[in-house]
Amino acid sequence: MIKNFNYFVPIKLVFGNGALAQAGEQVASFGKKAMIVTTGNLFNENGLVGRVKAILQKAGVASIHFSDVDPNPLHTQIDAGASLAKSENVDVFIGLGGGSAIDAAKGMAVARGHDRPIWDFCIGDDVKEITDKTFPIVAITTTSGTGSEATQWAVITNPDTGEKPGIGGDYSFARVAIVDPELMTSLPPKITASTGFDVLAHAIEAYTSTLSTPVTDMMCEKAMRLVGKYLRRAVKNGEDREARNGMAFANTMAGFGIAVGIVTVCHGLGHSIGGVVGTTHGETLAAMTPQTMRFSMKANPDKFKNIGMFLRDEYINIGQYQLEDSVKEVESLIKDIGLNNGLASLGVKEEHIEKIADGVINYMGGSIEIDPMDLNKDDLIKIIKQSM
Repeated sequence: MIKNFNYFVPIKLVFGNGALAQAGEQVASFGKKAMIVTTGNLFNENGLVGRVKAILQKAGVASIHFSDVDPNPLHTQIDAGASLAKSENVDVFIGLGGGSAIDAAKGMAVARGHDRPIWDFCIGDDVKEITDKTFPIVAITTTSGTGSEATQWAVITNPDTGEKPGIGGDYSFARVAIVDPELMTSLPPKITASTGFDVLAHAIEAYTSTLSTPVTDMMCEKAMRLVGKYLRRAVKNGEDREARNGMAFANTMAGFGIAVGIVTVCHGLGHSIGGVVGTTHGETLAAMTPQTMRFSMKANPDKFKNIGMFLRDEYINIGQYQLEDSVKEVESLIKDIGLNNGLASLGVKEEHIEKIADGVINYMGGSIEIDPMDLNKDDLIKIIKQSM
């Protein structure tokens, strides 16, 4: 019997090679002046920002560029962007890049619309609600990872406290997501691997989450099959257009999955580690996913057994594959794409472990609640140590 569920992802998806050309008409339907948000000046230097500006101008949309965003966007940077947007009368925000740029654009749209610091919406006893005052957001992704173009979530870092929460609501979805695989061919192998593994982690976690639905299950299965088929190829040859196209679609499918199924304990740990140590998100997930799978899989063996089958792009699991085979399939992929490093090699030290576990409990508790297995602080510490 199909279980009762709700599903809500109000995003217009524009997908395919050359989709960037539609940015002007899409943005013009929401505003007359856009802020293009990027992480650093790379896209300005390689001409992509200029290309987007020209497309917008042709559609009658003026634009400014804001590039002061870290790979882990800081709340202060988001507030600075929102302040500039207010003074420049910006009425639509464009996240151009990977998850960091898109998350920052979401944060700026929220802060600008509510005229409040973004941290007011993150953590505390009086967390503010994200409402329809949020300014329109258009996401143009340049990586096959994070899925931010397809979700309501934004991840924001407070360097003073070492906290890295995810925030979001019904009004922080991008109005339009533009996914153009041609923009991804220049990604270097390491970033392709890191962001590509994030896609797999999203699919695994949304698929096994207690909030999963029949709709998100289909999307996560498709994402896992595509990752198993194409991620190795994309890492080996960034110009492989078929592989880039497949990974771009996998990313968006997994993104739609986590918009509803959300993420489980591996991402909760990943956020906390990123806040404490400043690690790269995909690499952190690769270091922990096998151990979190081993911890949680006994609580939902039927689904976890399927993960290996999906990665092999098979359609029948007649029982010859056991739970550990799914973990080994994931470990094989991690090794093949060069991410088989423990947390210690990423900078996590013994003295960080308790603070990391506390961070998950304090502000990523939802990832524990929807994990198929009940976890406590001792369990989190055990997973971290086993992933070192």
